[in-house]
Amino acid sequence: MRTDPRNSFSAAVCLALGSIAFAGSATHILHVGAYPHVDVTGWLVWSVAGSLEALAAYAAWEARQRRGWNRAIPALVLLASLAFIILANLAAAEDDTWAARLPWADAFAVVPPLSFLSVVAIAESRTWKMPSPPRPTRTPRPARAKVTSTEPDKPGPPVGPTPLASVSAVTSLKPVVRPGEGRSEAVERWLAEGQRWKAMIEAGMEAYGVGETAMKNEIRRARQAVRDEPQQASF
Repeated sequence: MRTDPRNSFSAAVCLALGSIAFAGSATHILHVGAYPHVDVTGWLVWSVAGSLEALAAYAAWEARQRRGWNRAIPALVLLASLAFIILANLAAAEDDTWAARLPWADAFAVVPPLSFLSVVAIAESRTWKMPSPPRPTRTPRPARAKVTSTEPDKPGPPVGPTPLASVSAVTSLKPVVRPGEGRSEAVERWLAEGQRWKAMIEAGMEAYGVGETAMKNEIRRARQAVRDEPQQASF
């Protein structure tokens, strides 16, 4: 009610209509109880009128709170109490109607104990549940044996800085020609430092004033000389 004011309005309307309906139904039941062939007056007729109205409201609330087969008993009690109230209202309309000729004396005698038994049945049926089908039993799978490898452990990757780390640090610098250094000597030193191909060509063209083709040939000759050195040393 605090979060939605409409709930308060709905509750007020239901309370007002319920009070009016209770007063009208109780008056009709009192009228039927005063028939000569019924002759039920005093507190007994009030107990019949009050118990039926309260029983219908309680059965409706219980049926709304439940699910499945647990709603069976509250639903039956609700229908039975509503049927009695409707028939009593019809009987109070005219004295010579078919509803007025029903055995109301016997009905008024059994309504109070039946109302109590109905409340007990509703309370006891709260824990009723249909038996669930048995679940199929699953056979546990055998545990897989752990396979141990007989091969020797493979060496892992080397720990520590790789030669590429030093090369990348050198290649970040621009090739420089030292004083009195020839073109061949500079190219061989640049290759040893790991300088880039394009950077060596541009530095050589700027320092020695030669063309791009001359620098390419010089770099190829220096690379070939570096490759031939290990073979000459083996001989």
